[in-house]
Amino acid sequence: MTNEKCDEKSDNNIALRMREFEITQLAQRNNFFMIFQGVMLAGVIQSSHAIPVVSFLVCVAGFFISLFQIGMASGAKYWQEYWEAELSKCQPALFHEDDCKYHSTVKGRLKKRGIGCLIEGLIMRRYSVSRIPIWVGITFLVVWFFLILCTLRAYPPFGIPSCIVGFK
Repeated sequence: MTNEKCDEKSDNNIALRMREFEITQLAQRNNFFMIFQGVMLAGVIQSSHAIPVVSFLVCVAGFFISLFQIGMASGAKYWQEYWEAELSKCQPALFHEDDCKYHSTVKGRLKKRGIGCLIEGLIMRRYSVSRIPIWVGITFLVVWFFLILCTLRAYPPFGIPSCIVGFK
C-alpha cells in the first residue's frame, strides 16, 4: 500500500483488519502484563519482606516487566496509528480530522441523555484506550522503583520516608 490512494477494496479490508487486530492484541497482551504484575505485587505484599533478597528480586523483575509492558503498548499503538493512516488514505470520510464535528456530535448526545457534568467532562477529554496501557505501565514502573528503594532501606540514603506509615 505504497500508493497515496487505495485503488483496490482489498487494500482497504486488509488495513481495517490489521487495525482491529492491533487493538485486540493490545488488549490481550496488556491483560497478560496486568495479571502478571498483580500476582507479583500480591506476592511481595504477602511475603512481608521475610526473605529480603527475594523481595528485592521480585521488585526488580516487576520494574523490568513494566518496561516491557510500556514497550508492548507503545509498539501496538505505533502499528494502530500506521494502519489508521493507511485507512485514512482509503476512506478519508471515515478518518477525518474534524474535531469540532466529533465534539458537537458526542456532546449533543450526552446532553440529550442527561449525563452529569463530571462524567461528561471525562468523556469529552477523549482518553485513548490504546494510550492508557502505556500510562498504566509507567505507573507500575514508578511503583516498582519505589518498592526497590524500600527493599534497600538498610542502606542510607535510601529508605522509607518517615511520613509514610502504611496501614495499621
